[in-house]
Amino acid sequence: MLNGLLSDRRLENGLRLLCHNVPDSPLAVVTLLYRVGSRHERVGERGYAHLFEHLMFDGSRSLGRGDYDRYCTMAGGENNAWTSTDLTSYWIALPSEALELGLWLEADRMAGFGVEEISLRTQLSVVEAERRQVIENQPYGGAGSHIRRLLYSETHPYRHEPIGLREDLAGATLGSLRSFFTRFYHPGNATLVVAGDLSTDGMASLVEKHFGSIPSGNLPTEPATGEREPEGRIEVVDSEVTPLNGAFLAWHASDVRDEELRPLELLSMILADGDSSRLSIALEYDRSLTSETGAWIEEGELGSIFHLYGLVRENSTTPADLHDALIAEVRRLVRDGIEPRELRKALNRKQSGLVSSLASISNRAERLAWYATIFDDPGLVWNEVKEYENVSTDMIIAAAERLLQTDPSALHYPAADTSGAE
Repeated sequence: MLNGLLSDRRLENGLRLLCHNVPDSPLAVVTLLYRVGSRHERVGERGYAHLFEHLMFDGSRSLGRGDYDRYCTMAGGENNAWTSTDLTSYWIALPSEALELGLWLEADRMAGFGVEEISLRTQLSVVEAERRQVIENQPYGGAGSHIRRLLYSETHPYRHEPIGLREDLAGATLGSLRSFFTRFYHPGNATLVVAGDLSTDGMASLVEKHFGSIPSGNLPTEPATGEREPEGRIEVVDSEVTPLNGAFLAWHASDVRDEELRPLELLSMILADGDSSRLSIALEYDRSLTSETGAWIEEGELGSIFHLYGLVRENSTTPADLHDALIAEVRRLVRDGIEPRELRKALNRKQSGLVSSLASISNRAERLAWYATIFDDPGLVWNEVKEYENVSTDMIIAAAERLLQTDPSALHYPAADTSGAE
């Protein structure tokens, strides 16, 4: 309990429940986080977790197609969901007086598989359109998939992206989806966060009313962790929608629970966050080499990925030249060190972002669910800002040195040949 504002309990059916009292909040939020992502999918199911992100809005035990959104919007609410390699999150935000409606809607989805054939066919078409828009017809849109194939063996659960494989989704049936639902979408595999202007005991009573009778399922078996591929391989990606030469670099990094990720995150910000970052100054302004640069960490329970990329300003600069220039800037940071103002700027931006995000009741509920599920400690939500203060320039440089101990896996994107275009 945090000053009477947060309670953490578990229902008899295994559902972990966090109740967060937010006095005078006009909104109530229900966030339901399931421990299922693309890494839990078996061969033949790759893409099911993301498909369910769509299907769960299109029919449940008591609701027909479109009813979930209709009830939500008629009450003045909004909803959404996301899927990652490790987790799937569903949330609904409603006026405070409609909290019980949100709980009923979420409980009804958990209580039973209610997808019809027309919903399956419709949502498969939606996912296929999403694949074309976000990946296949988007410049560099397939970089994530290519990077995963370079970094992970065929037996590693991170090998494929959450959007899945077209051949597996094409074979999806109501029977196979019902089996997937039974394995993962039950109280024992979920964390529920309820936030709003109601006492924590009052929230818990409502949750018990709507979720308490849902049977607990068996905890799913964790998939075997396959082998990671050795780093240093380079793949040339020819794409008809590539306008500029590009280079995408990636290194294996520690899992999400490792404290090493904080120095790496600040490293990514010093390198590429904003116009005054290292890569922007050196490659965009001083040398006019790049039109865009970036760095970020893709976090995962089984290991993370440190990404670094650039797009050229003129195609006379080759992907290999760009690759070398990006590496050179990381080496220069290690050689020359980090100025105190650079660390302070990165800390200020990171910490202000964390504080600002907690001002939103929806974001706060999501972070509570995430910390409870991944770290078994929802209270870290309020301590995360302080943890970054312990990161020193020496720790960031050491993290960069560890990256440089191996060559990155890399994608080289040569610009498409449009000389024959009309």
